[in-house]
Amino acid sequence: MPPDERVLDMIDALYEAALDETQWYGVLHKLADLTGSQAATFWVLDGSGQPRLPTFSYINLDPQLIEEYLDGMAQHDPTVQYLVRHPTLPIVHDSMFITERDKDRHRYYDWHHRYSDTRFRLVSRMSPAPAVQAGVALLRARSAGRFEPSDVEQFEALHRHIERALALGFQLGSLGTLQRCCTDLLDGNPAAIVLLDTQQRVVYANPAADRLCAKCDGLSLSHSGLTAARSQDADRLRSLITQAMPNRAKGDLPGGGVIPVPRPSGKRPYLVLVAPLSGRHHALSALRPAVSIVITDPDARPLIGTECLQAAFDLTAAEARLAAALAAGDDLKSAADRLGIRYATARARLADIFRKTETCRQGELVSLLLRSLPL
Repeated sequence: MPPDERVLDMIDALYEAALDETQWYGVLHKLADLTGSQAATFWVLDGSGQPRLPTFSYINLDPQLIEEYLDGMAQHDPTVQYLVRHPTLPIVHDSMFITERDKDRHRYYDWHHRYSDTRFRLVSRMSPAPAVQAGVALLRARSAGRFEPSDVEQFEALHRHIERALALGFQLGSLGTLQRCCTDLLDGNPAAIVLLDTQQRVVYANPAADRLCAKCDGLSLSHSGLTAARSQDADRLRSLITQAMPNRAKGDLPGGGVIPVPRPSGKRPYLVLVAPLSGRHHALSALRPAVSIVITDPDARPLIGTECLQAAFDLTAAEARLAAALAAGDDLKSAADRLGIRYATARARLADIFRKTETCRQGELVSLLLRSLPL
């Protein structure tokens, strides 16, 4: 492959790695081949406190060297120390801060040469966040010689592409992490949550929504949307959703609303909250939610973990079980029957619970539990 085509192929590989972080291993091979290097690494350096390398990929290096390096030797590496002290330098090579004579007397290089003949290093890096650096490092063996000014010049031409690829990769990775966190929070919410696009199609439904609609007790859910069983309720729900859609003409957010949806089972109606979302999305976003819907079931029993109650209010296990039953909607007699204890025993335990929670009435206790602890 001609030199120019190799460089273009290298640049293509960098941007592919920005979209798929598993491709950095192939990038290292191409970089090493293009620059006449014998080994290469891709790394993320956290320079706050003791330098850490939470991400470190490599080619053509002894795994035992890498294990010991990450286990503590990295903090003795003069290159790492120099990178931490000079966070704004985009290109770093070891001849900038250490002589060959000093290498021969340095503890780190004495250890490094037990595993590898690589002696010279050239680094391209960028800083995606405060105290965080990322980049690639090329390593040459003694026999290949140091990185000459012409090598550094060639590497500088590639650096702007490395920097852009890393910046894009970090941006996409950060968005992906945030998306996973948001999805975990939505998926774990006990309320049924549904997001609709401007065509009233479902773009997201959490597990609670799937479970609720699978009961076929007044509401049904499909890709085409959320609908109520009775036609008049379906019309009201559809109208409320339409009103909540973003106003494209003015860019204003319309008001939402709450409606009850009756249930064929005869249980208390669902409460359906419809609320607008901003409607402002990135041009390249495939997910464009416009309206959020939160469905609550008044007959559902809120569950508070007994371990959480014990820790929060210093309750015994028996007291925590009684408090959880009361918070779930039982009166004292029903709670006693459910727990298999006498009513007089339940009253005595409730008195102890009142004392520990600094409450006086059952309603006050339940209100405190529901307001203070996650369900």
